[in-house]
Amino acid sequence: MNVDWKDWLIGRRAGYIAIALLAVACGYAFGLRGLRFFMVPSGSMEPTLLPSDMLVTVREPAYHRGDIVVLRHDSGYLVKRITGLPGDAVGVVDGALFINGKYASEPYVREPMRYTIAEPIRVPDDRFVFMGDNRNESDDSSVNHGAPDGPGLYDLGWMKDIVGRVVFLYYPYSRWGTVRSYPLANIAGE
Repeated sequence: MNVDWKDWLIGRRAGYIAIALLAVACGYAFGLRGLRFFMVPSGSMEPTLLPSDMLVTVREPAYHRGDIVVLRHDSGYLVKRITGLPGDAVGVVDGALFINGKYASEPYVREPMRYTIAEPIRVPDDRFVFMGDNRNESDDSSVNHGAPDGPGLYDLGWMKDIVGRVVFLYYPYSRWGTVRSYPLANIAGE
C-alpha cells in the first residue's frame, strides 16, 4: 500500500483531522473546564489587575485562599481574591488580615486596610470571604455599607457563584501572561 504523505499533511484529510482536533479541544476547554473570558470592571484588584484587563478563567473542583476568582454578584460579575473559606474566622486588626487568629502575609495588597474587624467573623458553610487587593477602594466582603454595628463582613460570597479561577491575562499584550494565586497558607505558626 502506497501512502501519499503530502495528501495527509496538507490535503483535505489533514483539514478534517485538524477541525476534529480543534472541536475536541474546544469541547474540553469550554465544556469540561468551563473556560470563560472576562474584563476587569474596576480598580478594586490593583495593583495585581488593572481596570479593563482581559482575563481567562477556568472552573476548578476546589478553590483555595489566595485564588483570584470571577464571581456572579447581583446583576454582574466581580473579580476578587478569596481570603476566607468555610469555617475560617476572619478579622482585620491594625491594617492586616488575620485568619483563624493568625497573621496572613499579603504582599499583593495595595495598602494596609483602614478599617478594623476586631471580633473575627466565622465563615458559614458554602460561603467564602472575597476581597479586592485594593482593599480600601473595593466593594467586597469587608465593606460595612452603613451597618449600624460598624465594620464587619457584610457580603459573604456563595461558593456556587464562583464562575472560575483567573489563570491568564491576555490583554493588554504588554502584561500578557499567567495570573498566579498567592496561597494564604503562609500564616504565622503553621
